[in-house]
Amino acid sequence: MKQLIVLIVLIAFTVSTSCGQSVLNYVDLFICTSEDNGQLDPSATVPFGMIKPGPDTNPTNHSGYNYEADKIIGFSQNRIGGVGCSGAGGNLRILPSIGLPDEKGMTYRKDSEQAHPGYYTVQFTNQIKAELTATTQTAIHRYTFPETDNAFILIDIGSSFSKLKKASFEILNENELSASVTAKNVCDQGAYTVHYHLWCNHPLSIAKEEDKKLYFDFQTKQNEEILFYITISGISTEDARNQWLALSKDISFEEVQEKASKSWEELLSKIIVEGKKEYKSLFYTHLYHLFLNPVKTENNGHQFRAEDGKIYSASDYIHYDTWSIWDNFRNKFGLYSLIIPDETQDIAKSLTDLYRYGKPWKYAKRSSAPTVRSEHSGILLLELYNSGIQSFDVKLVYSQLKKELKKTSAKSPDKKLELCYDYWALAQFAEILGKQNDALKFTQKAVSYKSTWEKHFLTVTDNFDIMHGDGLYEGTLWQYRWHVQFDIPGMIEMIGSKEIFTEHLQYFFENHLYSHGNQPDIHVPFLFNYSSKPWLTQKWVNKILTKDMTQHYGTHEKWETPYSGRIYKAEPKGYIPEMDDDDGTMAAWYVLSSMGLYPVEVGKAEFQVTSPLFDRISIKLENGKIFEIVTKNLSENNFYIQSATLNGETFNRTTINHETILNGGKLVFQLSDKPNENWGL
Repeated sequence: MKQLIVLIVLIAFTVSTSCGQSVLNYVDLFICTSEDNGQLDPSATVPFGMIKPGPDTNPTNHSGYNYEADKIIGFSQNRIGGVGCSGAGGNLRILPSIGLPDEKGMTYRKDSEQAHPGYYTVQFTNQIKAELTATTQTAIHRYTFPETDNAFILIDIGSSFSKLKKASFEILNENELSASVTAKNVCDQGAYTVHYHLWCNHPLSIAKEEDKKLYFDFQTKQNEEILFYITISGISTEDARNQWLALSKDISFEEVQEKASKSWEELLSKIIVEGKKEYKSLFYTHLYHLFLNPVKTENNGHQFRAEDGKIYSASDYIHYDTWSIWDNFRNKFGLYSLIIPDETQDIAKSLTDLYRYGKPWKYAKRSSAPTVRSEHSGILLLELYNSGIQSFDVKLVYSQLKKELKKTSAKSPDKKLELCYDYWALAQFAEILGKQNDALKFTQKAVSYKSTWEKHFLTVTDNFDIMHGDGLYEGTLWQYRWHVQFDIPGMIEMIGSKEIFTEHLQYFFENHLYSHGNQPDIHVPFLFNYSSKPWLTQKWVNKILTKDMTQHYGTHEKWETPYSGRIYKAEPKGYIPEMDDDDGTMAAWYVLSSMGLYPVEVGKAEFQVTSPLFDRISIKLENGKIFEIVTKNLSENNFYIQSATLNGETFNRTTINHETILNGGKLVFQLSDKPNENWGL
């Protein structure tokens, strides 16, 4: 029966992809998994899955996996992709072996390694085959052994990518054990605690125990399958066990894999693109990367553990955790509100829970899943509110955000610009709540960026090209100069005029001062839309997407030898060196920019417009409508907009708002190899 199910799944997948209907055919989970070129991984998971079982390699990488490695040290259960430092997660690592396993890892056959959304498999040189799949909170490991009386399974209770604080376990019976792990979050800041329940289809007999490592020995027949069902919880080991019981061990590996695949198919199919195969592969792979985090952490009883350590109920919504808002507030959530508004309502409520139950300014200290940082949540919530995601408690957010910003200092020029952006969002919330005096007060605080801007950013000096110049956290004065998305007209006025603003932007790009490897200036290619030459947005966005670029900067230093080549590539070294994905931020840049849309002024629920990378884009909206973007005469050199129509009417604007897209319709671009210097003015 099991073989029949597998055959049916394979036939269905083959038929759908051969007809060009399965978007999963374009997802390559090994893109951006090599060394420090994205920091991603091929773990098996579902959209927003709390559990992400995947291979950990030697040498390792930020999310556990390095495509270049030749050894696997085991399969851990959780991780955050592309967030720098040593990542976070990597708990409860399992390694099958013949004979006592070597902690340096086991060699594997690279040609056997495969990964698809919801599934990972590899075969070791000792003939053991490993397969992984998952539900939202349960991982299933299947290890197929050759015949041997010397089979072992190593379960490392204390494994962790970041610093381990404590770990404990309990053997419940010969088939079950529980474990709890507390470890540091990304960059060894704060902490998270997760709980596990593990069930095995084979009696567990401990052969050896040392330093939180459990070695179980087996006798196996030829092709015998050792199955592990591992359920994760942010509440307790008892809750993890109850969730496993609710899932039922009778559900097969194939059934879980099929459901995982279908969940990704349904989600990624909300946007259909037609065009060059390489670009489609990059598009759908990075679209996949947008939905790995945040994660659903609530249990079957709709409970979750909050930052204050207490358990609360989320009876009318699904609770999410794992945030990296400091980076990804910039773009990906604007797409969420278009294609998954119901899930986005729950995400907004979960963000509000941070304010309700003890939101940290930066690093969570008691999170129920590995996480990063939560600055600029107010800007993100404003963006969602103006996009129609309005079910969260605005009054609560407003009152708590006021307190948060009052305690926040800005000791460097970049922090001052960021804080003023937060105050701008607070002023907008005051307007929404009808608090006019507060709105005026916080607007004045927002525009106080001008004194800092005039002092540090107005006059270009030799210091402008120095990494960490004037105390900046990451980047140069050139790169942070443009981080005034909430008041672009004010910045233009200080520079002098649109024409001077345009000249400065051109100098910035033509002299390779732009850095796509980090976040401070990734919106800047779209600032030409605000200039006297909007067609230069079309030029530079297309170049970043498809052509060679010269890049001089890593995260913390200017390279002696600059990088020259494509920024986005459909290969394991999918990003330039030191360009981590930052939890979907850089993936979202590709997805949105290739669609010809980008949210520069986050908080206003509108997109800057440029020429798309595809012949046709169909966005399937939750209200049953479709918004189409069509390009005519598109080619490698034809990326300049000559004219455009929206629903048959002339469209001569460089912006389109969220509501217009939600209404459905058709946006058509006529392209050429030469710019129309009057379009968009």
